[in-house]
Amino acid sequence: MNARKLVNETPTVVGMLTASLQSGGSVDTAVRAVSESGPGQSMELFQKAVRLADTKGCPSVVSGLTGVLEGLPEEASGYSRAVLLSLSAAESSDADSRDAMLRDSAGMALDAVRELGESYGASLTIPCMTVFGLGIIVPMIMMSIIPMLNIGGMFGSASIDQSLIALTTLALIPSVILAVALMIRSRNPFLDGGWDPKDLRYALPLLVSVPLGLLFPMVSDDQSLLFVFALAPACVATALLMADVIHLERSRRACEQSMMGAVFDIGNRMLAGSNFESAVVGSLRSSETTSALADGISREFALCRGDVRDALSKSISPVSAEMCMTMDDIYVCSTKDNNDAGEMAMTLGRQFQSRMVTQRDLSTRLKSTTDMMLATAMFFAPMVLGMSVSMLEPLSRIAGYVSMENSSVILEVYLVELSALISVLLSSLGQDNSVARMIWGFCIICPVSLLVFTACILIG
Repeated sequence: MNARKLVNETPTVVGMLTASLQSGGSVDTAVRAVSESGPGQSMELFQKAVRLADTKGCPSVVSGLTGVLEGLPEEASGYSRAVLLSLSAAESSDADSRDAMLRDSAGMALDAVRELGESYGASLTIPCMTVFGLGIIVPMIMMSIIPMLNIGGMFGSASIDQSLIALTTLALIPSVILAVALMIRSRNPFLDGGWDPKDLRYALPLLVSVPLGLLFPMVSDDQSLLFVFALAPACVATALLMADVIHLERSRRACEQSMMGAVFDIGNRMLAGSNFESAVVGSLRSSETTSALADGISREFALCRGDVRDALSKSISPVSAEMCMTMDDIYVCSTKDNNDAGEMAMTLGRQFQSRMVTQRDLSTRLKSTTDMMLATAMFFAPMVLGMSVSMLEPLSRIAGYVSMENSSVILEVYLVELSALISVLLSSLGQDNSVARMIWGFCIICPVSLLVFTACILIG
């Protein structure tokens, strides 16, 4: 079990427990709700506790969950404390004390995530510096400085094994960078979802580069222009075709964030006397980001014939499964007591707002790292390598030395590989880990990198 991802799920789990307990459910019901529809790592953990209770392996679900939590590693201690405090709140007979303990549990959950984010951000320094050094310094040494030293006779009469240099540049260095990227990805607790192979269909327009490459000899004999001629247009075409997909995903995420911010207002409206349906539609309609969603929910409410939960599922689940579950919990509570549902919505709304602030802080912390990686792939690496090649050629002619054959082509292949690797790395640093996002990143980085490299060679 990944302790980092478990800690990242803490606010969601505490929110689910809070929703169930504040709607009048028992602690047994709350634990079973998480075991059935909670986030991945927590669902597995809570299912283990439920199985222990159902098979008489422990006296109750609470004791089973307590035992499971005690077995977690020290890294997940924040998760254990927050969940145990939520369970303790269920035992309180005083409503005010219970609500205060649940608020403390929510704050503890957010503190755990904040500490996790700070730890993760601090751990990125060495891996990112490794990528920076491997991505620029080592290829420059392999392709430029070592041949220059050979020109000066530093290696005597022995010639450099050019195939070994090419193999190191095109295979060994990218392999190490890929290993670092995958390591960073495995340690990122904030990634949502996995890689969907279906997204590979977005890369099909890149195949246009093959016929363009075959046509290139008819256009020019300069091999340094091959990838700019063949791959750059294919990347631009792919990015244009994917623009709508990326825009829709950004809109979905913005809508989800706006819904999280609206939960508090929904609770406030319900306490003011509005029923659940009116509060949801009115609150979402007040924001431009969610106004279209509000219209869709309103239509579903009108057509659902009383099945409000089905209407919520049809209208909200395509935008956010978590928000659909939250709205469903608030609705179920409202069927028993509208004021209690309003109080629960306000509590959950405060949790969502605090979580969004925490996530924004984490994104700000990581921005300098992601900007450095992007600048490395798009500008620094192609600029340094391009200038190195442009200086090597005249020095070789002056010294009567034959430079490496097709050195510019080898470096162009390397820059294509680096663009792909950096796009994987950037997606591993953020929250969107989809294949579509990686393809989009590659199609943005690669053409710019190739153009900068080619311009540096031509200028030199």
